[in-house]
Amino acid sequence: MTRFLITCVTVLWTVTVQGQMCPSPCYCRPPGQVFCNGTGISKIPGNIPIDTRILYIGDNPIHQIKRNSFTKLINLTALDASGAPLKEGSIEAGALDLPSLADVDLSRTDYTTIPKELPKKLVTYRMYYGKLKTLQTDSFVSYPMIVYLDLSNNNIFKIQPGTFDPLINLTTLYIGFNKLTDASFPPKVFSKCRSIQSIDFRFNQMQSVLRDIPVGIQHLCYVGNQIKTLHSYAFKDYPDLQTLAFWQGAVETIEDNAFFGLEQLTLLDFMQDHIKSTLTNNTFIGLSHVDTLYLDLNNISKIELGAFYPLKNVGSLWLQSNMLTTLNPGALDSKYLTKLNSLFIDSNPWYCDCNLRWLREKMDTSPNLIQDPHLIVCSGPPAVGGKAWDVLKPTDFVCN
Repeated sequence: MTRFLITCVTVLWTVTVQGQMCPSPCYCRPPGQVFCNGTGISKIPGNIPIDTRILYIGDNPIHQIKRNSFTKLINLTALDASGAPLKEGSIEAGALDLPSLADVDLSRTDYTTIPKELPKKLVTYRMYYGKLKTLQTDSFVSYPMIVYLDLSNNNIFKIQPGTFDPLINLTTLYIGFNKLTDASFPPKVFSKCRSIQSIDFRFNQMQSVLRDIPVGIQHLCYVGNQIKTLHSYAFKDYPDLQTLAFWQGAVETIEDNAFFGLEQLTLLDFMQDHIKSTLTNNTFIGLSHVDTLYLDLNNISKIELGAFYPLKNVGSLWLQSNMLTTLNPGALDSKYLTKLNSLFIDSNPWYCDCNLRWLREKMDTSPNLIQDPHLIVCSGPPAVGGKAWDVLKPTDFVCN
């Protein structure tokens, strides 16, 4: 009976909201959500319930939002117009100046610039999969309260000086999948964004790590860029950094002390890069709090004894799909790597002689440490070539 009553109340709400009919062909759902997206409407319904908090009007042939379109919606906090054919001039001045409106989504629209008609109290703004090419000096001058900004999947190749200066409250910026190069960024581009915590540059065309990022940054993503070398002390000014990602990029060389100063970093990701430089005793200096390190799908062939010792808190270490043939018996010394519990080493051309017997023995002494032994296949010597570690015993690892 209770379930029936709840269902009836929910259905009733879709029809009437505080005495108001849900505008056809829209769908209404408590609390205060109105879905008109993808319904084929060409103009904003005039009878949207006054207590609406979230309104979806996207994916419709709506070409204009007039000044009086939302006048009565004093409780509206979020507007999603993504996928509508809106462009410069489509939104009349004042149309979005509502007392509570702080979240706007104009993704997949036809704007080529940041609109001037957004609400002045804007906190969250999404404009991904758009037609932006240049971010202008005055793009955000009227929106100093923005905290979350998503401009990914546009065609941005230029950022004018001072573009981000008004965004003193910005904490999160997604600007990946654009056409940004090193030359796209003016000096001190983020100098006024002192609240910034996360920047995502993924799949642009950057060739070097960006300087002038505020020291409080916690998350940096350079995934899929063209950075080939990480230079010594490249991140020394970012002591609060917690995650750093370069996967599916072009990294070939990691210079000694590249991560010096990153005492708070917990995740470092180089999956599917092109690392060919030797991992030395100074490669991971400063990474005492890293829990997860991805080095899989690279070209690493040499790891010096002690290279992993600075990783005192590493629990998960990914080394599969590299060019490793052997490993020094002290490389994974538990005296230094006290928290290591998952080791991935499959798809390397391991030469399974007596020099590697110690590693096979770890499968027996630490049965949960080495992952997927059935995928760890010996490339030699001939007696064990092509055989997986789950069918081999330590006594099979011999030197002639």
